[in-house]
Amino acid sequence: MFEEPYRWMEAVSTRHSYVQEKLKMGQPVLSVPFNEGVLIMGFAPQPGKIFEVYDRIALGGVGHPADVERLRMTLLDMAHLEGFNRSAQDVTLARLLQFGIAPALKQNFEEIQRAPYIIRLLLAELDGDGHPHFFRVNYDGHWETFKNGTVIAGNEKVMEEVQKKIQDTPFATFPLNKALKETCRLWDESRKQEEDDENIPKTLKEAFDQWYLEAAVLSGKVERRAIYRALTKEEIGKLKSSVG
Repeated sequence: MFEEPYRWMEAVSTRHSYVQEKLKMGQPVLSVPFNEGVLIMGFAPQPGKIFEVYDRIALGGVGHPADVERLRMTLLDMAHLEGFNRSAQDVTLARLLQFGIAPALKQNFEEIQRAPYIIRLLLAELDGDGHPHFFRVNYDGHWETFKNGTVIAGNEKVMEEVQKKIQDTPFATFPLNKALKETCRLWDESRKQEEDDENIPKTLKEAFDQWYLEAAVLSGKVERRAIYRALTKEEIGKLKSSVG
């Protein structure tokens, strides 16, 4: 009788260790404000880290691709249901997290019989007034909100180091090209903190050559409803020549 709570806590602790170990090599995704909106970017060996969720909401993921896709679809369905039942203006990240995805993640993690999600999510929003909002969601349902941008990564130490640097950088005053250069520089610094791995590019130039740069913006300076757009090949090419 008295053993059961102990066994449950031990199982939960083991799940934390298991997921953290699986996430360890996940490459960072950064999202920051810039003078016309929000930028979200990351490098990866294959595409599938950054997505549009709703009109003013973008998602970045670290972890198992199948889990990222499953939770992306869950968020997408929740956002469209909320927009249909209420209005597009009522679809906010705070509501989607507090009443939807966070409780679902927590329940999944604490049900020992089920496989845990191997995932960490970054969510960025540009509200109707043009104010950016940033959220970091953990595999166990715990979430945090940030004003000046945030980062997710597999390695928690790297994640916290990059987070400090984001907070100390006035990204909201930068034009897009400068924000891109600075986020690339922070990504490069985060890579140097990782354990040596022959599969990880050694320089930023190698990252551009060997991996995919996924980047998108939520722009508050456009007249159209769809404010999400992926960076063009031309923009990525200019960025590569300026930082390579």
